[in-house]
Amino acid sequence: MERIFDNHFHLNFHNDYMNSVMIFRKAGGTSLNLTNLPVHGDATSDHYANLYEKHIRMAKDVKERSGIDVIITIGPYPLDIFTLWKDISEGEEMAGKGIDLAVKLCREGKANAVGEIGRPHFPVDHEIIAACNRVMEYAFIQCSDSNIPVILHTEDLNADGAREIETMAVKNGMKPEMVVKHHAMPQALLLDSNLVFSVPANRSAIRDSMDSGKAFMLETDHINDPTNPGKYLPADAVPKRAEWIRQEFGEKGEKLLREAFFSIPERLFGENSFRI
Repeated sequence: MERIFDNHFHLNFHNDYMNSVMIFRKAGGTSLNLTNLPVHGDATSDHYANLYEKHIRMAKDVKERSGIDVIITIGPYPLDIFTLWKDISEGEEMAGKGIDLAVKLCREGKANAVGEIGRPHFPVDHEIIAACNRVMEYAFIQCSDSNIPVILHTEDLNADGAREIETMAVKNGMKPEMVVKHHAMPQALLLDSNLVFSVPANRSAIRDSMDSGKAFMLETDHINDPTNPGKYLPADAVPKRAEWIRQEFGEKGEKLLREAFFSIPERLFGENSFRI
């Protein structure tokens, strides 16, 4: 069986998450990078321990009931710093502890990557950006020793933004090739950057990204939210786009899919993380 890998997929453990999983599988999907959703509301000191435990338990259930491969990504969401805690200082401290626990679980083999971390994708005060950047740098330090991938949530990156993050990674011992910019726009592929880019699986983004001649991964950023089913791409978008890519681009498309589904994810997460 061929591998079809969605590099950024969310499931809400409060909803019928298996419905989205089975839609993905029925369309031909075989592998997911399951990234924890942020939880809103009052937070306690064991916030991330509880969040990761529920997420890892859900991932195990998905594996057992669907038979698909599940890459597990856990980490403090960038907005947590200023939405969950009484002030930014406390938010930064708790995010750091969330990084520590995520790295520990990755080292123990219970998770595969740290993320999605980073900074808000909309304008905020400089103080918030500075705190988020410090958390990002701390994650690079902690992940570099164990070669753990870091999945980033940031603003759409221009040349300066990509250079800033790559410099930040290198300065803190992190290989840029192990840093993934999630929800990357096609223009990011034109940048002189060693970061990994994961592109939304819609036709226009894929077509424009392929014009760059660079390798990239595919994602939906799907969330099983019955109150807003059209918020992000549907669960079956990556399998459907894979078939479209084959038909539309021939051998060039096959090369892209080999890179998106095999070469890049195996380098990031390890070949043994995939059964298919």
